[in-house]
Amino acid sequence: MEKFSVDELRRLELALRPAEPPTVEEVLEYASKYGVLRGPADWVFPAWIAYVEYTTQRIAETFQLTEEERRQLFHFRDAMKRLLLEAWRQTKEKLASIYKAVVDGTYRMEGNRLYAPDGTWMYVREGFAPRIIIHGVTAKTRFPDILKLPRERLELLQLGWRASDEGEMRGRPYMGTAQPWQVFAWTATRYGELRAYVASANLTRKGASVEVVITARGWRQRRSKAEAIDLVASHLRRGEWTPLLTMWLGDGKAERSEVLSGEYKLVIAAKEPWRLGNSIGAEKALVARGREAFRRLGESAGAYGVLLDLLRAHKWIDVKLATDDGFRAAFKLNTEKRSIDVLREMHKHNNGEIPTEQFSHAEDRQRRGAVVVAGVVMSLRLVNGRGGSLLAERYVRDLERALAVAGRLESAGLKPNVVRTNPGYTVYIATTDLLRLAERDEAVRRAMALYLAEKAKNGTPRQRELAEKILRRHPLFILPMPFCLLDIAMRWPILNRNAELGRYVELQNRRQHAESADVRPRRR
Repeated sequence: MEKFSVDELRRLELALRPAEPPTVEEVLEYASKYGVLRGPADWVFPAWIAYVEYTTQRIAETFQLTEEERRQLFHFRDAMKRLLLEAWRQTKEKLASIYKAVVDGTYRMEGNRLYAPDGTWMYVREGFAPRIIIHGVTAKTRFPDILKLPRERLELLQLGWRASDEGEMRGRPYMGTAQPWQVFAWTATRYGELRAYVASANLTRKGASVEVVITARGWRQRRSKAEAIDLVASHLRRGEWTPLLTMWLGDGKAERSEVLSGEYKLVIAAKEPWRLGNSIGAEKALVARGREAFRRLGESAGAYGVLLDLLRAHKWIDVKLATDDGFRAAFKLNTEKRSIDVLREMHKHNNGEIPTEQFSHAEDRQRRGAVVVAGVVMSLRLVNGRGGSLLAERYVRDLERALAVAGRLESAGLKPNVVRTNPGYTVYIATTDLLRLAERDEAVRRAMALYLAEKAKNGTPRQRELAEKILRRHPLFILPMPFCLLDIAMRWPILNRNAELGRYVELQNRRQHAESADVRPRRR
């Protein structure tokens, strides 16, 4: 790689943006959704610290600990805070040096490293997130045995972690993670003497993430990865789900939208998926289906589930959503948000306030099948479904512009939404808003009517069916004179295929014509 890309520059800028430290509530909500914390350096490091402080306090309150165990727990907290504070300082300094070199054009590339003139370097490799390597930020500490499980139960939990995220370093187990809940979930099963360090700050498209590595110095690594995976599968065949639980917490594919829609699948990433179950794609194994599988997974946790509850582990939340109807109802009531709300929150902690933008969309050449809404040119689109829907959409390349467009539509009294459509974003308004617009805006109503009529004439069979359904449901789209003849001409194929709809169109146009005649001023 010889040139620093625009994408990489944006990642640097995002990591360096000023940000207010988050509240504990914000951190817990973010962790419970995504697992990984990401954002500007001034957000993500304080977020990690807030999570560590909150979690250690909740562990002390929840589990029965001796005075020595409490001392170890709080020593672990303080050691982690010191590491994160030093890594934060080092990351900011390195980011600033590298950014200045890139902007000034004074950087140089050597292999997969980008160097600033002062010798500061960043690892860059095509297809991977750039990362800042953190040097010398390490500490020795201890973590208490908070679970107090029998050795055979503890080893089942250890087995699943070894089959997934746990590695081996000089014969010792270690965990490297960008998810703060995993630090505690894994360390609770490898308690005792630890060595912890912050390895890197990774520059993702959603902000910087922090990679923490912990080695369990008091344990020996007894099994290879392949052996551990085979043992997990063997236990599962005999009805023991505990190792599968921690393996899924490590390499499981969490799809909350599927769980909420009633699709229950336990999918785990594996280089050799056939060892675990049916291969359903590149390095993915389908281990089990159905709500019962999630119930068995949840029941296998036992006392470990208490820890996962207070950690707000996002994968554990998915298990509870699949199995606990009360939890599921409360979750939907309290946390379900529109996509635009989630994206706004993410943009706010990454970028600050959304800037006011001057729009010139209405001056754009209006395309066929397009409509101007609050000065924004949007494309009409039929959406599949039981009765069919009509949306107005605007595609943009970046989130900041998408939210600015949405703000313009909201200022006109509409309720837009924003969804990610790689590589950009789509701003859209739904049928309900379009109908309200059509009632008061003749140009919008005419554009919608002609779009539907054209789809009813020239669309695919499914498009014709959807367009006809919408036309039947909404007499609003029967065009007034002098557009009546054009309307009927556009709808001629519908009249031929459906005599009832044809008679309906004719009667509606006649009635509108008669009504318009009734209100004309009479000659005296």
